[in-house]
Amino acid sequence: MAGDGKFTYRDGIAVAQVVAFSAPLLFAVYSKYTRRIGWFCIGVFSLLRLIGASCKLATINNDSRGLSAAIFVCESLGMILITFLLLEMLERINKTVTVTVKRIFWVPYVITWIDIGISIGGWVSVMHVENPLAPTSWSQASISLLAVIYLYFVGVFVLFWLRKAEYFEEERWALAGVAFCVPLLAVRVVYSLIFIITGNMAFSTMKGNPTAYLTMTMLPEVAIIAACTYIIATRISPLVEGKNKSQQGNGDEESQRRLSIET
Repeated sequence: MAGDGKFTYRDGIAVAQVVAFSAPLLFAVYSKYTRRIGWFCIGVFSLLRLIGASCKLATINNDSRGLSAAIFVCESLGMILITFLLLEMLERINKTVTVTVKRIFWVPYVITWIDIGISIGGWVSVMHVENPLAPTSWSQASISLLAVIYLYFVGVFVLFWLRKAEYFEEERWALAGVAFCVPLLAVRVVYSLIFIITGNMAFSTMKGNPTAYLTMTMLPEVAIIAACTYIIATRISPLVEGKNKSQQGNGDEESQRRLSIET
């Protein structure tokens, strides 16, 4: 049990999180200064997971409500950052090959501000309830909004998928990355929905079944961040302001024609 000084299976998962999310945090810092997309979402998400894992390790000797509340907030805010990261990759496509109006990306941001307020309210509430680990009306509202945002995101993804024949190579890589992450994020959302709907403590992010947390939370999150980091680092170049992809494509075609003439 937490607080008794014993290192458990769940604590081992926390150590693995510290290892897994340290590199993406460093990559996010690098990406900021090299003008690559995704640096904010990857960086803040990794930071939240490092803080949450550190708090979990701290409960080995001090299982306080404050630490539980910190873990709750870090876990709650993480999923929305992943969703924003994937939306940012779709938005990157839209900047080079216009698929839809920019306003379509505003809706999740508006809902998120509401969700952040709910998460803060949830953090305050768990500090004063008898059982801070049980689902509350705040956590139920927060996860429900996340589920709505996820469904909205899937709808936007389908819209972009239907236009995939029009994309250039970099945009196809971005779309492929998002397609890879869609089912993984669904698993993560389902994990939280099971907990808030049923109250089954096996699906509690803090003291639930470690294997369920590992397979439905940590591994999907690590896979998503790893896939996005790889694609952003190696397959998507920084977007140059004032120069769209069609102009770049025309330049590439002209270079190829010149090369064929010279050879």
